[in-house]
Amino acid sequence: MVALPLLVLALFGLVLVTLIVLLVLAAVAGSKRAAARRQGLAGLAHQREWEYRPPDPGLVDRFDGAPFGRGRARQAVNVLVGRHDGRPFTAFDHHHTTGSGDSSSRHTHSVLALDLGVHAPSLAVGPTTTMRRWVDSLTGRDIEIGDPAFDAFFTVHSPAPDFAVDVLLSDVREVMQHHPDVAWRITGDSLHVIRPGEHSPAEVDAKLHLMDALLDRIPERVWERLRADGPHQR
Repeated sequence: MVALPLLVLALFGLVLVTLIVLLVLAAVAGSKRAAARRQGLAGLAHQREWEYRPPDPGLVDRFDGAPFGRGRARQAVNVLVGRHDGRPFTAFDHHHTTGSGDSSSRHTHSVLALDLGVHAPSLAVGPTTTMRRWVDSLTGRDIEIGDPAFDAFFTVHSPAPDFAVDVLLSDVREVMQHHPDVAWRITGDSLHVIRPGEHSPAEVDAKLHLMDALLDRIPERVWERLRADGPHQR
């Protein structure tokens, strides 16, 4: 009768020790992955003659829209600063915490921002989900540009519908057809591609090429009008 409780205690102890070991191994592996990623980003910066900054507090609330300005303990880390095809850009991890106590959560977003050279009205474009289609059908927020296939697949939001139509009724649509899962937005003086999680060095390269292609295909008349109009309300 005494042996059974002892066996149970021994098994419990074994399980507990195993869990502790697994947690330690997971933490070590995570630390190694983070260090390897930092080295990869720093190496990419060195190769491209960009600048790598481990943290940059000035970027925490540099831009408008989610995830900026949300939560607390906000950080901008693993920052890359440089030029791509002549355009200044910034890429970084944005961290913030929501909730408190046991219900607190830490959020990480990949942020890439490519400078426009001018201020522009806000414009957000992304693939249409079933839920988003339903919400927009009720609120009327989605802008249709007059291309049925595009309007069915992508959701467009902007306080300046004419600007959205001028930008999207162009070769910009061709670029988006090759990257149908990527959401992007123009806010203030920058084009942003933001997603949950962390980007790899290879993703930074790929996203910058995509963003540059989008800006290159915006009609020149749109750029001329933006330069003539000056700063816009966001």
